[in-house]
Order: sequence, then structure tokens, then C-alpha cells
Amino acid sequence: MLVTVTLIPDTIRLNRYRIRKTVVILTGALLFFSFSLAGKAQDFSATASPSTVAVGDQVQVTFLLNGEGNNFRAPSFPDFNILMGPSQSTSMQIMNGSMSQSLSFTYILQALKEGSFKIGNASIDANGKQLLSNTFTITVVKGGTPPPSSGQQGGQQDSKGTAGEVSKNVFLRVTVDKSSVYRGEGIVCSFKLYTRVNLVNYGLTKLPAFNGFWSQEITLPQQLEFRSETLDGVSYKVADIKKMVLFPQRSGNLQLEPMQGEVIARVQVKRNRNNDPFDQFFNDPFFNNPFFGNAIQDVKVPLRSQAVNVTVKELPDPPPGFTGAVGKFTMDVTADKKEVKAHNPVTVRIKLSGKGNLKLLDAPVIGFPPDFETYDPKISSNITAGLQGVTGNKTFEYLVIPRNEGEYKVDLSPFIFFNLETKRYESLPAPALTIKVLRGEAGAASVSTVSGYNKEDIQMLGKDIRYIKTTKPPFSIVANTIYPSVLFYTLSASPAFLFVGLIFLRRKMLKDRSDIRLLRSRRAGGVARKRLAVARKYLTSADHTRFLDEMSKALWGFIGDRLQIPVSHLSKESVTHELSAHAIREESITNFTSVLDDCELARFAPAGIAKSADEIYKNGMMVIIDLEEQIKS
Repeated sequence: MLVTVTLIPDTIRLNRYRIRKTVVILTGALLFFSFSLAGKAQDFSATASPSTVAVGDQVQVTFLLNGEGNNFRAPSFPDFNILMGPSQSTSMQIMNGSMSQSLSFTYILQALKEGSFKIGNASIDANGKQLLSNTFTITVVKGGTPPPSSGQQGGQQDSKGTAGEVSKNVFLRVTVDKSSVYRGEGIVCSFKLYTRVNLVNYGLTKLPAFNGFWSQEITLPQQLEFRSETLDGVSYKVADIKKMVLFPQRSGNLQLEPMQGEVIARVQVKRNRNNDPFDQFFNDPFFNNPFFGNAIQDVKVPLRSQAVNVTVKELPDPPPGFTGAVGKFTMDVTADKKEVKAHNPVTVRIKLSGKGNLKLLDAPVIGFPPDFETYDPKISSNITAGLQGVTGNKTFEYLVIPRNEGEYKVDLSPFIFFNLETKRYESLPAPALTIKVLRGEAGAASVSTVSGYNKEDIQMLGKDIRYIKTTKPPFSIVANTIYPSVLFYTLSASPAFLFVGLIFLRRKMLKDRSDIRLLRSRRAGGVARKRLAVARKYLTSADHTRFLDEMSKALWGFIGDRLQIPVSHLSKESVTHELSAHAIREESITNFTSVLDDCELARFAPAGIAKSADEIYKNGMMVIIDLEEQIKS
């Protein structure tokens, strides 16, 4: 008989023994844990870390239950802004053979004002009972961050350390397509958000003022669209926050101020391990994931872009008639009628098209004959801002009414601009424009002076005819006559003096009309009120973008016309200097620049930061009225 003997190595027996022992220990621990939870009294507590913060800082509030529960109801936080929460998490811990389970709810709050604020009870249902947490107090102070207590110092250092690590992987960056330009030349400026971590939220806290620039925003999608981009050999996800086309209004070294914002980044933070055998067991690479090994944490990271310097070169000596147009343009001049009867209207259009600082363009000087009754031009524009700059057209429509027949020539000065491609000034000659005025219909010129009665309205009453008398009527001589007296000669000469006075008055009116700058200065208030009326319509229809655009036109147009400042020289610095030279009150100057800043901030800032549209309209109207009363022509 053959007997086969199989030998089992000692190592295999030892491993089987250890596995059985581990299974027995885990089974016993789970049974013990279930019984211990059933018999242990549950505790529901609340803590704030830190308990003393400065205005604007964050505080973490945690409600902790050592067991299972449901129907959590948090207290109100009326004096704080809730940035995040409630974030719910469940944990299980085995220590020295004893197992425990806890449930926590976490809020991230932001302090809004100073004071000592008491937070009420939170409630939760556990084992058929309603448990209430303790109340606690959060103290909010003014100024810097309060010194942490010894128990909180480690947690705060960990939070700051995490934020510091995240800040290396998320940042704002501003770029310009050209760093050296001529005054009036467009610059495409892009504000980009770079990140290598997941972002929960983002917001802008401060927009640059663009001092010394006229800005035109490029339309972007409402939602951020991320794309991949490599910077210094590192791959990032990049999204465009703002894109602007900027036109420098003065020469020299100008600086684009930084943009400031903040993001909430969601990162994984590794938990600390100790030498406990069970922790070593769960520290196996198989469990190295957010559930077993890592914790998810939302970190607030402040962002600030770097300032960018732009060198602005002065334009060459301009020729007479240059008004600040920089780019490449074409001009088209038309009249809707070349032949018209007297007292009928004619519309003359001047259309400027091309690429450049279109919004700042002025129409060429146009001289209508004295026999033409003229009105302020109607200005319309179709302008688009893109990565290639600002393109489109701007149209000036003049409504004129010729009063006398004849053939008239409309004088139009050439349009002069600085061509960025050739780096020299170019002139667009104005085409000849002749309007033939025919004799109007009979009585058309005196429509406004007749009484309005027709022959049919006159009734013969039989009392308006005197029959010839056959007898000599009795005549009487009135002794007190004005002839010959001083009054008689004065009245006799008055038509001649009145005629001469009308001639001088007409010459003065023609001279004033030829002085375009003086005419614009006198009509500045009326033009501003018309633009405010248009802005009011956009405000009523909730067209926010057009409202702000019309408010900016009203403010800049009024101050430029009233102070006779060319559009090419309009800036906050030049306006402030001119207002001070006219002895305007400092308070009025500050109010004017504040309304301009509010208009710019309202274009880009999120809701809650900028002033309301109603307030901007009211302040703009008041500041125009105030300046119009103080500026003497």
C-alpha cells in the first residue's frame, strides 16, 4: 500500500491563522459596536472655528452628532453671509477596540458687520427623540485678523497652507496684443483665469478703472468656457473673463490696473495617519480614494492679476482740421433730395465707416447757406468690438429747410485721420453737394402769419358800406397833434434804426453759427437733456447696456461741449483740470467723476457691487444741472 504524505509549510499555516484571527476580531468588533451604539447616549454639539473674526473673514460652524440622526434643522444666520453649506459628512472610528460613529453638518460663513452675535440651537431627530445643540457666540471685530487661540492655531495654519498651495495652481493673468501704441490706437486687453484644480465658484471684487483709456467691451458668453493652454511648459485650463478694446487718450507710460477676484477651489486633503493597526490596514493603496483616504475641502483663494504697462506714443504734428480720428476710414456724403421746393425739408447724411476709434469720431465741419434753417444732427452708430479691434460705421443726419429759391452749394470740410498702416495723416475730400431750391407754393411762406380766415368766413352785415354824403360835413381841427414834435421824428426814424439793428443781429447770428465750438457750448445743456431722456427710456425698458452707454454719452458729451474740449483730449484728468480752472467747486468735480466711475463699474461688476441704474440716472442728472449752473460761457 502506497501512502502519500503532503507537508504544509509553517508559513502557510501561520497566514491562515492570521486571516482567521482577523475575521474573528472584525466580527466581534462590529457586534460590539452595534451594541455600544444602542446603549450609548447621543450628544449633539455646535462649535465655531474661530470664534473671533474680522469683518469680511470666514468662520466655520460645525454641528456634530455622535450617532445617527435625520431631519437636521439649522439655526438662522441673519448677520452672516452663507458661502457654503450645509456640507454633510459621516465618519466611523475604531480606537482601542471601541467603535464610534458621528454625523456632522458644516457651514462656511462670512462676517458682514462688527458685533457679538449669538447663534441659536440647531435640532435633529435621533432614536425617536429631538436633540438640541448648544448655543454659542461669534465675535466680529474691525480690522485685521484676530490672533488665534492655541486650540485653533493648527487648523488655521492648515487652511492657510492649503490655500497657499492652491494659489500656485489658479491665478488671474492680463495680456495685451500691443505694448507700444499711438495715442488713439486700439489695444485688445484680455483678462484670463488659469486653473489646474476644480473650481466651485468665482467672482470679481475689483475692476480696473482704465485711467487714461476709453474702453469698449467685447461680448463674451455668460458662462465661462474653458480650454487647454500651456504656459511656461505647464498645462492649464483657461477661460476668458473679460475682453476689452482700449483707446489711450494721452501719451506717456500708462498702466493697466490689476483686476481682483476670488475663487472657491475644491481640493483633496490627505488625512493624518497614526500607528494604529486598523489605520495601517485602511492605508493600503486599494483604499487611497476620497472615501477611505482623502477628504474633500473647499478653499477660498483670493486672486489678483499683475499690472501691465503700455507705452503710448504721441501722434505726429497734426494738420489743421484733425479732430483725433485714428485708424482707417471712408466717408460717404449724400442728400435725399438734390432738388426741392422752398420750405420743404432736406436730409444730409455723413457716414464714416472703417476700423478705429469710431465712438470718438466727430463729423466734418459742414457749412450750410444762411438761407437754410438747420437743426442739431441725429447721430447713430453700428459698432462691433472684436479681437481685431473696433469696426463699423457712424452716421450724422442733418435736417435742413431752405427758405428761399435758388441754387446753393453746401460746403463740407475734408475728413482727416491718422492711418496706422502708413503712419501718416490722410484726408478724405468731401464731394460737391449742390441743392437746387425751387419756388414754393403760393402762400407757403406766410402760413405762420395769416389769421386763418377764408373768404367764406366773412359775412356782409350791411354796416361796412358808407354811402356818399351830398352835404358838406362839419370838420373840426384837433389842436394837440404830435407833428412837428420829438415823438414824431423819433417814431419816423425808428423803422430805419430797427432795420439797422436787425442787420447787425443777423450778422451776429451768422457769426455765432459759424463758430461751431461756441454753438456746441451753448447747446450743451439741451443736448445733454435729450440724451438723458433717451437714457430714461432705456432704463424703463430695462435695457441695461444701452442705458449705461447713453449715460456716458450724456456726461462726456456735455462736459466736452460746455468746456470746448476736443473729443481726442477728453479724459478724467483733463476734465478735472479744466473744471478747476473754471473755479468749479471741488465737491461738484468729485460728483462728476464718481458718476463716470459708477457707469464703468455697473458695466462689469456683478450684482450687489455696483450702484443701481436708478441711482446712476439720478446722480448723473443732478451733476449735469449743477455744472451747467456753475460754468459760465
